[in-house]
Amino acid sequence: MLIKSSILFTLFALVNLTACTQDDKPQAIAWELQSQATENSIDYKELKIFTDNIKMMSGGRLVITPHPAGILASGPDIYNAVKEGRVEMGNGWPNWWSAVNPAWALMNAGPFDFMNLDSSMMFFLAGEGTALANELSLPDGILWRPAWWPGMEFGLLSKTEIKGLKDLKSKKVRIGPGLPSEVLAAAAGAYTLPTVPEEIRPALEKGDLDAVEWTTAGGAWNLGLNDISRHAIVPAVWQPSVLADFLINKQAYDALPSDLRAILETAIKSYTLTTTMKAKVEDFEALNLFIENGVKINTWSQEDLERWRVVSKSVLDEYGSRDLLSKRIIDSKRAFKKEYREYYQWFGPYDN
Repeated sequence: MLIKSSILFTLFALVNLTACTQDDKPQAIAWELQSQATENSIDYKELKIFTDNIKMMSGGRLVITPHPAGILASGPDIYNAVKEGRVEMGNGWPNWWSAVNPAWALMNAGPFDFMNLDSSMMFFLAGEGTALANELSLPDGILWRPAWWPGMEFGLLSKTEIKGLKDLKSKKVRIGPGLPSEVLAAAAGAYTLPTVPEEIRPALEKGDLDAVEWTTAGGAWNLGLNDISRHAIVPAVWQPSVLADFLINKQAYDALPSDLRAILETAIKSYTLTTTMKAKVEDFEALNLFIENGVKINTWSQEDLERWRVVSKSVLDEYGSRDLLSKRIIDSKRAFKKEYREYYQWFGPYDN
């Protein structure tokens, strides 16, 4: 009888222990991440690796589901989706949020701003850049982080040849909103349209667009425009060191345990470095593919570049006069660029 009672007690204890273990097991936290990237782009492919790594490092406690362009929110609406909590994370371009606050346009590198992606990376990862961006995002309950750097964008792809600014007059050009489109419109007299990626090819095919800007050589190639756009003019003077960004709903972020916040921040930095480097190597290959497929490439004349410079200064001066934060962003970037240039006058490349 004593033996039976002992066995029953042991079994009861094991059942209770199992139940407690199951009850104590942390519930998975599920987030949605809406990206601007198309499904076959390198930045979206790396987003899938990014979210897989977070799931693995967290032991399945934080599960983030990425979505390519246009699934849960599209284009500039990604910002509102994060703000309203429709998604916990967004991935896009700072200048896309210009409708919320025009100062967002200044976060991306405009003409004659940071001319190399390393200077922009330094400004945001070690300088004032990220803190200034969060001054813009935090009033909306959003944390801002740099995502990755495409660097110098490709240029304009078109069906008919464009040799310079004069050929763009009255043309309909797909370009991102904010500073890039304002400078292009003022310099060329073109009509600028901030078409989202999934709508670009149909618009170009129907003649609703005359020329298209879409990120770098790799991004343009992956969008599949080479067969209908036999001409290009490079580089993208309007965005020499473009960066993408992450938007994170602050309430969702604050609800994470400290170890999951650390995992998320570490994974973001890994994504930043990996995607920036992989995408730039892909750009080398994509440029060769454009050339091999017979796309004729022109470059801007010195006269055009000077026109870009004059118009860019005028547009930036207007931004700087609007509000104090815009002026602080412009002044901070100019001061950092000055330090950067002074250093690299001594330690720049010497191999050409």
